[in-house]
Formats: sequence, structure tokens, C-alpha cells
Amino acid sequence: MSAPDTNIEKQEQKHKASLFGIKGAMLFGALMLVLVAVFTAINASDPQGDAGLNATDGAAASTASGD
Repeated sequence: MSAPDTNIEKQEQKHKASLFGIKGAMLFGALMLVLVAVFTAINASDPQGDAGLNATDGAAASTASGD
């Protein structure tokens, strides 16, 4: 239960720095989510990745030389 005589404008003035920090953290978090999504979308074009391609080539070469 809140106090009956709160002055929202006065409280906002008192906590201006804290509110600015919270808004900045929210903006930073949203920016990081967007960057992770973009990074994932850019790197999603190769489904196996470089490591999978090299491992397959090496296994095929060693099998072919064994015959």
C-alpha cells in the first residue's frame, strides 16, 4: 500500500539519475539483443560451420587413402 500524499513530480526530480540509469540499461540490453540477432543471422548461412566441413574432408581423405 502506498502513502496517500505522494508527489510523483517531486519524486521524479529526486530520482532523476536513477531513472536515467535504468533507461540506459534497458536501451543497452535492447541493443545487445538486436546485435546478437544480427550476428546469428549473418553466421547462420553455413549450417555445418567451418569445423564440420574440415572434419568431413579429413575423414574422407583418410578413408580414401586406406583403400
